[in-house]
Amino acid sequence: MTTMDKVEKALQMINEHDWWWAWAEYCGDARDKAYGHMRAFVEFIAEISDVTIASTLRELWEVTAHKAWTDDKEKKAKYESIRVELMATIFPSEIKIAA
Repeated sequence: MTTMDKVEKALQMINEHDWWWAWAEYCGDARDKAYGHMRAFVEFIAEISDVTIASTLRELWEVTAHKAWTDDKEKKAKYESIRVELMATIFPSEIKIAA
């Protein structure tokens, strides 16, 4: 699996994560699944040899979590701009082409 394949898989894992597990009716099961998914993400990105990309993916996970857990529109906008910057770090050539 190439680094870009791993990056795409990691991004898929971020998008599929249940950020709202705490609001589940039976949050114990949801919490366990969410923690298991988080551990799988951490183990998966540990396989990425590019330290910059791996640390950026960790930051992206955190920013996505903060964005999901806030109702403040200004904070959501701030987190979204940080997310765009992080994505530009991972995919610099695609951002230049889009601009």
